This record gives sequence, structure tokens and C-alpha cells, in this order.
Amino acid sequence: MSNPHSAAGRREQDIHAGQASYSKGLLTIYDFMVLGLSCRFAWGCTKTEIMRNYQSVLGARHLEIGAGTGYFPDKARFPVPRPEITLLDLNPKTLDFSSRRLARLHPRTVQANALDQLSSWQGVSAGGFDSVALNLLLHCIPGTIAEKADVIFANVAKAGRSGARVAGSTVLAKGVPVSRAARILIRDYNKRGSFHNAEDSVDDLKLMLGKHFAEHTLTVRGCMALFSAVVP
Repeated sequence: MSNPHSAAGRREQDIHAGQASYSKGLLTIYDFMVLGLSCRFAWGCTKTEIMRNYQSVLGARHLEIGAGTGYFPDKARFPVPRPEITLLDLNPKTLDFSSRRLARLHPRTVQANALDQLSSWQGVSAGGFDSVALNLLLHCIPGTIAEKADVIFANVAKAGRSGARVAGSTVLAKGVPVSRAARILIRDYNKRGSFHNAEDSVDDLKLMLGKHFAEHTLTVRGCMALFSAVVP
């Protein structure tokens, strides 16, 4: 355990605070409150748009970083009848909730911190996946986009085989249209510690995508960034 008064210790506390808010109660209403209301009316991007981006990358062997409620893999159409799905999350509650929802697909669960090196993700092998998704994840993780996306995108690029496709989405606070409602929520969520995106900018996200993926796209909807990429 890191010294709680050190920079590393504070970062560790922030990481755990960000994921701890996903209680069983919140997960029960998450699809309606977050994917249904917040995405459309605050962030300016519907769950349908997120799903379209997600659907476009799916492969037979899929890694879901940030399991959430399992909404997207539950509603998606995979290219094979029996996809091999791995759910990775730091929070055991989200892993339990999403794996139960996806029980018909027999997902594998991995409890791990997305900021840790891939080698520490037990059960996740380098080059083992055809697709990787990280929806609504980056804005929950402490650090600037340049810090957190650099580490996570490096892990994603290692986890995917050459040619694997990647999709993600995140709420930004800089360089994108931020409505009054979004500004209020971003400020409040950052104060609570459930969000860490007060300085997250579209330019930094573009920079990190370009650093790790030669082929990539980024689309802004409201203050939400939808991105996709191909592993070199």
C-alpha cells in the first residue's frame, strides 16, 4: 500500500474513490440515469451513438475495459455465436453485475486496475483480442488525458492482436461544447471524486490516439468524444 500522503498514495485513493461510487444500487439505475438521461441531455451524445461506434469494432475475442453494467455487450451483435468476452474492472460489484447480465455469453472476469501494466492483468494475454472497448472510462480515472490515456492506450495496443479494433468514449471538459448542465455536473462529479476530467481536452485525447494508433478516428458529440482505432 502506498503512503496515503504521497502523490502515489493520493492517486491510489482517487482511483478507488472513482470506482467505489458504482454500488449495486447505482448499477441498478445506471442504464436509465446515465446512459439514458445524462448522455443525451447533459453530455449531448445518445447511447445509440455510443453503441454504433462500439458495434463497428466487435470481434470474436473481445476485451471490455470498464465493465459497467454490461449494457453494450448485452445489446450488441457479435460476429460469432459464441464470442469470447473478457470483462476487466477494478470494482468487484460491476464485475458481478455485468457478468450476471451476460451469463448467457459466459464472460470471463478480471479484477484489475486499467492503469497497471498489462502483465499484472491476470488472465489477459498480449495479442489475445480481436477487439477492445473502453466506454465512459477515462473521465472516471485520475490524471490528465496525457497521463492516463498514455498508459491505458499502451495496454490496449498490447492486448489487441495486430489489426484489432478499438472503440471508446469519454466526457471531456476542454475544447468541446460544454452546456450549462454539463458544466454543473462535471464540476460536481469532480468534487465528489467520481469524475477526474476537469482538465481533459480533445487535443490531448487526439495526441494520445495518434501516439499509440496510426489509424484512428475521433468524433465529438456535445462534450462526449467517440473514438475508434486499429492496433498496429
